[in-house]
Amino acid sequence: MQHISEIRHCSVCGADTNHVVVLVRKTNPFKGEKNSKFKEFLHGAIKSWFLGAFIASMDEFSRHRICEKCGHKVIED
Repeated sequence: MQHISEIRHCSVCGADTNHVVVLVRKTNPFKGEKNSKFKEFLHGAIKSWFLGAFIASMDEFSRHRICEKCGHKVIED
């Protein structure tokens, strides 16, 4: 696992501190539906056709920044 760290301003600490960055996969919007795997494939194919493969794949993740000093977490979609 790759360890990514950034120096950002923490609103809780009130100072510039190190933050760990974690990419978390978003939940499947078709979960529990009939033919969910096919719908997910079709949705991904159309999105990558319009946006490009890299941007479409990065849209599937949310970025979590966690302060190393106080543990405050910020979620960036």
